[in-house]
Amino acid sequence: MRDTSQHLLFNLQQFWAEGSLEKNNALVEYLKQYGVVRTDKVAEVMETIDRALFVPEGFTPYTDSPMPIGYNATISAPHMHATCLELLKDYLQPGMHALDVGSGLLLLTA
Repeated sequence: MRDTSQHLLFNLQQFWAEGSLEKNNALVEYLKQYGVVRTDKVAEVMETIDRALFVPEGFTPYTDSPMPIGYNATISAPHMHATCLELLKDYLQPGMHALDVGSGLLLLTA
């Protein structure tokens, strides 16, 4: 686990430096390129739920950064969602349910 977290932290600078992408699947490909999305299942889930559904109008939804959603709250950066899903993927099997409390927004739950 230590090597994985060090790898992710090392690459965080690259996430913040990049510009906005135009489509959700391009964002997932970008996260795959930097090793945050490592499995096909996590890529499939992230491509199925479009981040634009959760980002207010006027913001660029496919930028890998937190976005304000009102009420002094933010939606987490996509790399954080990918990281959580990669950590959970071996524990959530078909038919199972997970309760998401405070992960940033319902995007991760969806």
